Amino acid sequence: MSDLDKARQLFQSSRLPFPEIPKELAVRLKERGEWLFSTREIEISPYDVERYVDEGEDASVEDYAILCHSGHGENSYAIHYYLAHGNLRMFLQLAWGGVHMDAQRAAADIGWCFGLADEIDWTMNAVPRPRLGPSLIIVGSDFHLSYWSAPGKARDDEEKSPGQVLAEALQWLKQ
Repeated sequence: MSDLDKARQLFQSSRLPFPEIPKELAVRLKERGEWLFSTREIEISPYDVERYVDEGEDASVEDYAILCHSGHGENSYAIHYYLAHGNLRMFLQLAWGGVHMDAQRAAADIGWCFGLADEIDWTMNAVPRPRLGPSLIIVGSDFHLSYWSAPGKARDDEEKSPGQVLAEALQWLKQ
């Protein structure tokens, strides 16, 4: 069984949706720890989303995917899906697994976000483009500020859910 299959099975057994990881990254996905799958070495916990966002603004960062569950305390657990693919940098930190969370509702929210994320990635990468660094950055977090930014678009710091930010970014892409 491949590590990708292990990840799918883990998510399925936990009644969680699974993102459509781009094929060229999915074949490189490796199990790096409990509930931790990545195409790259992990030096910083994915829970530290802000460090990944800061790194993602660097044009020299190679494409990668990270998918994991991590957190701390009673209610600060999340599914993390980070994707650097072409000119897209997307960082999703979606609440799931805390003792006070509604697991069914959280799984539905994750499914909505993964569906939007898949469509964004497909839309961004369907036509090969020169690699100019990140042209679309999306940060969707249930614990920090969610926002998206693109060339010629001012970053909106209004409080929004990860799903709202993904939907806005997708709408912008389709214009």
